[in-house]
Formats: sequence, C-alpha cells, structure tokens
Amino acid sequence: MRKVVFIAIALILVIAILGGCSSAPSTNSGSAGKTELDAEFEAYYEKLPKEPVPDGLPLKHPDNDVYVWVCPLNSLPLFVNNDYVGLDLAAKELGVTVKKTGPQEWDIPATVAALEQQIALKPAGVIVPGFDPTLNVPVNKLIEAGIPVVCTDADLPNSKRLAFIGGSWYDQGVEQAKAMAPYLEGKTGKVATIGLQGTDDTYEAKQGFVDTMAVLNPNIEVTGIYDSKADSMTVTRVATDLIQGTPDLLGLAGFDNICGPSIATAIRETGKKGQIYATSCDVEPEQLQTVKEGYIIATVGAKAKLQTYYAVKLLYDYNHSPLRWTDDDITNGVTNIPEYVYIGFITVTPENVDVFIAANSTTK
Repeated sequence: MRKVVFIAIALILVIAILGGCSSAPSTNSGSAGKTELDAEFEAYYEKLPKEPVPDGLPLKHPDNDVYVWVCPLNSLPLFVNNDYVGLDLAAKELGVTVKKTGPQEWDIPATVAALEQQIALKPAGVIVPGFDPTLNVPVNKLIEAGIPVVCTDADLPNSKRLAFIGGSWYDQGVEQAKAMAPYLEGKTGKVATIGLQGTDDTYEAKQGFVDTMAVLNPNIEVTGIYDSKADSMTVTRVATDLIQGTPDLLGLAGFDNICGPSIATAIRETGKKGQIYATSCDVEPEQLQTVKEGYIIATVGAKAKLQTYYAVKLLYDYNHSPLRWTDDDITNGVTNIPEYVYIGFITVTPENVDVFIAANSTTK
C-alpha cells in the first residue's frame, strides 16, 4: 500500500513539473514577446536613413568657429559679472572662440553698425540682446547673409532670429509686484514705475506689474513709466520728485539696472525708509546692498549667466548637430535648435539677502 502511495505522489510531482514548464513565460527574444508599441517603433525605425550617423557634419561656417556677442553698454558690470561668465565658460567647454563687441554707451545706432560689421567678418554665429526694435533690420541682414543669430535678455520676435533665450520682462514685473504686494495689503495709494522709455522690455515689465497688482492689491494705482535715461542721477532726481510731490505714493518699482541703488538714495535722502516700499531688477552687489540696508524690499534678477552660456551652445549645435527633418532644413524654414529657452528669475529679499551677499563675496 505504501508503495502505491509513493508511486501516486511521484506521478503527481511529474505532472506538476511538466505543467509548470509548459506555462512558463518564453525567454525567446523574437517576435513572441513584442508589444504593439514595439512593432510601431520598429516600423518607424525602418523608415530612418540607413547610413551611419556621422560624428559631425561639416561646419556651415568652415573657415572659423567664432561666435560674437554684440551689446550696447558692453562693459557694464552687470554684463561682465554675468553675460561674460556664460560666454567664456561655453567657449572653454566647446573649444570655440567668443568675441564681445558693441558700444560702451547706450547707443542703438552704434549697435546696429556693430551688427552690420559682422556680415563681412562672417562669424559662425551672433548673439545680441534685442533691446530695441531697430535691431530687427541688421539681424535680418545677418540671417540673409547666412549668419545665424540668437537673441538674449530681450527678444526681437519680429526679426528672422533663430531663437530667443532669456527671462520674460513681463514676468520681471510680475515678480516685483508679488514681492511688493504684502507690504501694501489693505492700503490705498499709488506705486510709480521707473525705467528706460522707448524699449519694449520696460513696457512689458510695467504691464506685468500692473496686471499682478490689480489682482493682489486692487486699490493701488500704478503710474509711470518715468524715464530713467539709463542714468543714476536722473533716477535719483525722478524718484525724489515723486516722493516729495505725490502725497499718496506708497511704492516705487524700477525696471532698469541702475534704478535700485538710485531709488534707495532717494528714499534715504528724503527720510522715507519704511514708508516707501521699493523693488528693483538685477541681483548685483549694489542691488543686494540696498536690500540689506532696508531701502529696497526686494530685487529680482534673471539668471543671466545661463542666457549667454546656452546661446553659444545653441549656435554651436546649429552648426554642428546632425539632427535634421528635411533634405534642406534651412530652405524649408526648419531650425535644428530650440526656438525659446526660459531661464527664470531669482528674487532676493531681506530673508535671503545674506546668502547672496556671501556668494558674491566668494565668486567675484
């Protein structure tokens, strides 16, 4: 009897083992385990060119790999501490040459001339902050001459430029309004804006400020833009006149690099610290100090090092990348680089100003 039991158990085990083997998933790498998605991918892949992807296509500008940054106020500390850093780092990483040129003053006609000079020099690419619509014309001439152009800081959307990389001046105004709003909660009065008149970026910043303040503090009237003329003495005088001549003035917002320190001077000299709430743009040492001293409640700066750093890389990729969509992308109006890159902002307030002051002291 025991022998019969043992035989029965053995038969059951054999059947179980054989059954398990027949139901185990296949390890075959053939078509049996493929999904519908795998099949679609293979069909797409089969349509791709069969020649091997080259290590690098011939340069569109074979005589050089030089990239030129053209900007007014070329040696402004703001640019030296940020844009120059991005340019030089990208040049070092890519093994290319980057040149910096442009007038030392706020001179748009001279900037136009500096851009047009590049047509004869035929660099591999040009980077230009689109500070003024007048620059559309030389940018288009460069493109038509076969020289790619990328805008930084401010865009020229109506030009033929290939891409824009930077922040948003509208968002600059949004961020300043958000920083000022808590100080104006429940109050009724005016906030005056100061910036460089005649530039699209200044008006975009004001609109962002107006739209945001209307939501957060609807009892606040936003006035201006009062012209900074890109001059610190002018801003100090304008801010002083506004403080002394506007009884219900509650705040000042500056959309020019020199506005923060100059507005701070006006608040200090009129004895209105803690009564006039001011915001500014950029996070350079001089702006940081005004926040530290309490004359400016917040300063907002774009991550400026990123814009020139990636601008060089975009132009480099435009020249070197094997990516393509048609047999002749340029003729067919297709570019092989992103058309918009958003770099974002840093907002410095009394709560975090010490961190940025410490960082500046160790990196500059």
